[in-house]
Amino acid sequence: MNGSVNYEGRSQHIGDNNFTPLSSLETAIEQVKKSWEGDDQLIDILEDLADFINVHPEREVIGLEVKLEKGNRSDLYKRAKELKSKFSRRVAKNQMSATEQQVYIQVLSFISTTWFQCIHPKIIAGISSEDLDQIVNDELIKPVHQAVVRFDSTVTSETVTGMIYYLTGNCHLVWDSEC
Repeated sequence: MNGSVNYEGRSQHIGDNNFTPLSSLETAIEQVKKSWEGDDQLIDILEDLADFINVHPEREVIGLEVKLEKGNRSDLYKRAKELKSKFSRRVAKNQMSATEQQVYIQVLSFISTTWFQCIHPKIIAGISSEDLDQIVNDELIKPVHQAVVRFDSTVTSETVTGMIYYLTGNCHLVWDSEC
């Protein structure tokens, strides 16, 4: 039986082996996937996605390495560069898919909003690197991975981490106390 039921105000697929309610990000991705199902024709690049792909217009372009240095996170650079590049290739590969574009908009928006609402204030307050890593994992990597992997099993937690560094490299996330 295919369909959805309402579970504490959130949809849940009938037939899923788990009965956890969908997060708001999962619900948004599910709606995107359904609305574009079978309709992956070439369309104009969506304006919202272009906002994330392009460098943030109000921030100095200084590169990923300098951004991490300013946030005292040079230790992350080698891996960050690799994962950012990997995600950049994924975006380029999927640029003709309306479904993928819409999912990227939802996910990148969620990451950016969560960063500035939950994580950046802690950076400003002087959180330790270890605590910051834990919060990034708990508030971004795990929930985004959980939401996206339901609909695209090729997305890994490293893909999500690459999204964070992609946004950092495009000046959308700030790793130091400046904003």
